[in-house]
Amino acid sequence: MKTCLIVFAKNPVPNQVKTRLIPTLSPEQAAALYTAFLTDWCEVLAKLTIVDLVIAYTPPEAQPDLQALIGDDVIYIPQIGADLGERLTSATQWAAEHGYTKILFVGSDSPTLPISYISQAITLLDSRDIVIGPSTDGGYYLIGFSAAALITTVPHVFEGIAWSTADVFQQTVTRIREAEATLGLLPLWYDIDTAEDLAFLHAHIAAMRLAGDTVHAVRTESLLTELFS
Repeated sequence: MKTCLIVFAKNPVPNQVKTRLIPTLSPEQAAALYTAFLTDWCEVLAKLTIVDLVIAYTPPEAQPDLQALIGDDVIYIPQIGADLGERLTSATQWAAEHGYTKILFVGSDSPTLPISYISQAITLLDSRDIVIGPSTDGGYYLIGFSAAALITTVPHVFEGIAWSTADVFQQTVTRIREAEATLGLLPLWYDIDTAEDLAFLHAHIAAMRLAGDTVHAVRTESLLTELFS
């Protein structure tokens, strides 16, 4: 069984990433924060030795910059398509063509997401067609497919979705139900999109430290300390 974990990533250029944090943050600070999120997250995911880590990047010329940040021990593929649904479908097709029987997608907006949730998703795909991790903003932080689901649900599950809205999770579950696919559900988690989300992340990491929990997002923690000092 070959498993790939595909991280959708953007080149961390000011005014192109985490724009909803502007003007609370400057464009340069928002880009630095995105860089911290992405590099922390990829460093954590690299510990999952049972998966091939894939960076699906945009824009097309972004690979050298992202490779300088993340390194050479991952696979790089360009995002292809006019909207997120088309880009997800294209990446799924790439993975299927390369023989992967479990395909998972994650973003980089949840730097404190427990790595155990990823392991749980991989296990769920042994008995489920699709696995999904809902986020508190109405979207999802992970979606994954088994080999069987590739035939019956992709690209249907990505069609007609109002991307970047609070309806993404609800609409996706409707597509899964229409396809009569079996679903595995992960625990709820949160993304960082707004200034309120960022303040919550800062408080959450501080609480994790007080509780003696491991904090993997070390670059993110350091940057937040500067921003909130």
